[in-house]
Amino acid sequence: MNELHLHMDGSIRRSTFLELAKLNNLKVDKDFGFTKGMTLQQALSMFGKTVSVMQQMDVITRITTEICEDLRKDGVEYAEIRFAPQLHSDDTEEVVRSAIKGLCYGYRLILCGLYGENPSVIEGHVNIAKRYKSVVGIDIAGGPRKTDKWGLHHYVDAYREAKKYGIGRTVHVAEGRSHTEIIDAIKMLGAQRLGHACTLLNSQAAINLVKDMDVVIEACPTSNVHTGIYGDVSEHPIKKWISNHILVSICSDNTLMSNVTTSQEISRVKKYCKLTSDEIKWCYNSSLIGRFDR
Repeated sequence: MNELHLHMDGSIRRSTFLELAKLNNLKVDKDFGFTKGMTLQQALSMFGKTVSVMQQMDVITRITTEICEDLRKDGVEYAEIRFAPQLHSDDTEEVVRSAIKGLCYGYRLILCGLYGENPSVIEGHVNIAKRYKSVVGIDIAGGPRKTDKWGLHHYVDAYREAKKYGIGRTVHVAEGRSHTEIIDAIKMLGAQRLGHACTLLNSQAAINLVKDMDVVIEACPTSNVHTGIYGDVSEHPIKKWISNHILVSICSDNTLMSNVTTSQEISRVKKYCKLTSDEIKWCYNSSLIGRFDR
């Protein structure tokens, strides 16, 4: 297995999160996490609690190591763990170094900007990625809001610089939103992978573009059910994607928030989306194609 879409602040070991919450006088339920049918914005708001206990560098290192250990125990051969270091300290490079210190098993990091953030944030991530081999990609996470000052087109320079230096490029798109985000992310930002891309089948132009450019979709079905995009995992279009020869990797997104491991997600998708062994192999091979490690 390869895990290409995993958020650090959504995948803290549950026992560790409860321990850190207690130390920080943060009240959380033992069953803290996403629930079926939440909106994306409701889901995103929950990360405020996990991020709040991740403000010390030794905690970042510990959490990174524990995530790596949990992934390896689950059978994950290779993983790219993503997070937004700017949420944990003003010194983003120190945060990244702390995460790198905790990495194990050859796993790598992706640095996230957030929709609506100043382009300088993502440009800073690219500069960090140039200096650290363990940082293999950049991402734009979260979701756009009508009040945002900055949109995808403002991140073109950062993504062009990333491409110039061989840094991987992915973007959260079409998470229940228009397929035009898919087209924009590929054409404007040169995205090699796309997170979620749920409305891909709404546009033949988007399908053709994804296929022509060998873009890998990072599918996170359980997470999509939690954010209300689908009523059930069985409604996810992954089987149709595969039949259209679209590259797609099965990912867990947030092991804490969605209470699912990578292997459980694959088993769940296989069962409820009725994927054959060949279709599961297609997803595995897609994940190999999509890896950013260099």
